[in-house]
Amino acid sequence: MSLARLGFVPVLGLLPLLGLGCSDAEAPIPRGAYSLNFVDPGSACNVSGHSELLGDVTADQKTRMLADGEEGATVDCSVTGSGTFDVTGKAKNSATATEIRVKIDGISPTATKEMPATGSVSFSSAKTSGIAFTSTTEEQCTFWFDPGSDQGVDAGKIWVAFECTAVKGGRDTCEIRLGTLAFDSCGA
Repeated sequence: MSLARLGFVPVLGLLPLLGLGCSDAEAPIPRGAYSLNFVDPGSACNVSGHSELLGDVTADQKTRMLADGEEGATVDCSVTGSGTFDVTGKAKNSATATEIRVKIDGISPTATKEMPATGSVSFSSAKTSGIAFTSTTEEQCTFWFDPGSDQGVDAGKIWVAFECTAVKGGRDTCEIRLGTLAFDSCGA
């Protein structure tokens, strides 16, 4: 009697396929983009105002996000939760020596400019001489989603507008206005 009559041949033919689902899936590579205006509001800030970006993101469109390692970018982020989300993220543009770090605890998908979430931002650039300008506990940054836009937050991703009325670096106190940032493919 042959093995085919016993039904072994089809089963044996499947053996190579059984191992295909056993390997671990590769973790997604985090991507990020930001644009912001670093502002000199007056005598308290001795750093000239300037705009900085990584990728191409505005409040209205998210055209280009850079993956960690792409074009010298460093991106690391975590967006976790459901209902409200905790966000930590870092995006660095080695080409322009800029870096932004953000932390938002409990942002709701319904956050508006009038009812924003609060959090912290740390920003440095070549024009700040590499000095990190950081929001304080007293003067936190605000984060919100513009109505009618595609901005939003969900597990692993965020696209949000933000401003910081005071970021301090050394003896200087400056501002960040009209900021937008986006992260996706973020870990837990």
